[in-house]
Amino acid sequence: MTLTAAHWPADTTVALVEQSVGDWLLHVADQYPDRPALRWPVGPDLKTLTYAGLVAHAGAVAGGLLSLVEPGDRVALWAPNSPDWVIVQCASALAGTVLVPINTSLRDEEVRYELAQSGATLVIAAAEHRGSPLVERAQTLAGELPGPVRVRPLENLAHALGRRPGPLPAVPPATPFLIQYTSGTTGRPKGAVLSHFAALNTARIAGRVFAAPLVWCSGLPLHHVGGSVSGVLMTFAAAGTMVLAPGGFDPARTLRMVERAHVTALGSVPTMLYDLLACPDLARYDISSLQVIQTGGTTVPPALIRRTEAGLGCRVVISYGQSEAPNATACLPWDSDVVKAETLGRALPQREVRIIAPGTVGTTADLGEPGELLIRSPLNMSGYHDDPEATSRTLDGEGWLHTGDLCTMDATGVLRIHGRIRDVIIRGGENIYPREVEEVLVEHPGVADAAVVGAPDERLGEVPVAFIVRATGDVTGAADVTSAVDAEELATFARSRLAYFKVPVDWHVVDDLPRTASGKVRKFLLRETIMQASPRD
Repeated sequence: MTLTAAHWPADTTVALVEQSVGDWLLHVADQYPDRPALRWPVGPDLKTLTYAGLVAHAGAVAGGLLSLVEPGDRVALWAPNSPDWVIVQCASALAGTVLVPINTSLRDEEVRYELAQSGATLVIAAAEHRGSPLVERAQTLAGELPGPVRVRPLENLAHALGRRPGPLPAVPPATPFLIQYTSGTTGRPKGAVLSHFAALNTARIAGRVFAAPLVWCSGLPLHHVGGSVSGVLMTFAAAGTMVLAPGGFDPARTLRMVERAHVTALGSVPTMLYDLLACPDLARYDISSLQVIQTGGTTVPPALIRRTEAGLGCRVVISYGQSEAPNATACLPWDSDVVKAETLGRALPQREVRIIAPGTVGTTADLGEPGELLIRSPLNMSGYHDDPEATSRTLDGEGWLHTGDLCTMDATGVLRIHGRIRDVIIRGGENIYPREVEEVLVEHPGVADAAVVGAPDERLGEVPVAFIVRATGDVTGAADVTSAVDAEELATFARSRLAYFKVPVDWHVVDDLPRTASGKVRKFLLRETIMQASPRD
């Protein structure tokens, strides 16, 4: 197909299934009861859960969920990657409850907001994560929320829940499956709602990129849509095997898992690729089973793609999506090196995409002309949970999702990304929204104003950098104003209120922030300041 304008029509030749996630799991388990669904390390061995075993475990937990909540209720899951996490995801699908994944790095204030905004009535939390007592924290937070909120430990969950007698409910495909929180320019997280239909079909289409039988391993956290939908569901939609490496990403452990489980496809963000290539024992692992590494989430340097293909002996593909529209575009393993190294590939089936010219209401851009990327698809989010105003800003009346990303399209439909219209920083695959950080910084008594921008980083893609305007006059008993904005003190202050990845890595004290006539900070000037400064150590 050769285009004359930046508008790619949807490929509708790939059929969509009208099923819930739970019904699809039952279908796969019926066809392949003895096939490994989930594998994970236990000491020197790999433990395996078949599809029959997965459905049995998930069904028991689903019955337990329905002893406490009703179909359609929101169930928050706050835990690191583990087999139990996957079982709860499947159980929620079977029970017809709505899963609300919570990032394990969030502070109490951030978690409290997401629990309250989602209206979660049940929180399932791991006992601890990296020294943090998640269950205890969840119990404290639950007591601070309006209405009854129950908390149950993830460990030995089926016993902790009990079970409601009777069959599991029928779950219509259009009902919500997942509320995935993602911040916006307002700085407040928004809950993107994905239906069973959207999540399942997104997963099915994403899995078509990989050869069967798919053995998928990923260090991505399951509380991200890239882990829960583009990992777990994609694997189960292809009747493949999900290989988990609990404990977070570690390059040596990941390589060992690839060797032991004969992994065929690996999910990653660019940061992980740097770490895999730098692993001192890389040559000792037999990773010949590995065919494809899928990456994305932030800008991927072409040199890194070529280094990865040469160093790991497999093909790299780039995928693009958002919580609002997961796995929307992708490069394919058979695309040219140039397409894979420099572009987002093309829209995947059932996605219509176009670029709208800057400064217009909806005029389609010319080929090669930068503009905002729009996506229209039945696989987009249904909207933001309990936030019609934010929904209307993102999903227009014609069904187009406004991504906020600045892209171009060529005559073959290949997309290139040139930046982000929305002021978002992506650090190693984690989204950071500057206004949220700025609002925290100005709470410090020594800070009168603050602006946060992204600085390029070879390993992480981008990192946040703060520009601070000092408060004047006496500051809460501080000896002088300068001491009130000491970089170490500000970093400590920020860490007490924000997830670690949102805390600025560099600090600049300035007399004032450059602004437009309407008062908006001219952040491009701050970025120029960073680029002109000496490189960070």
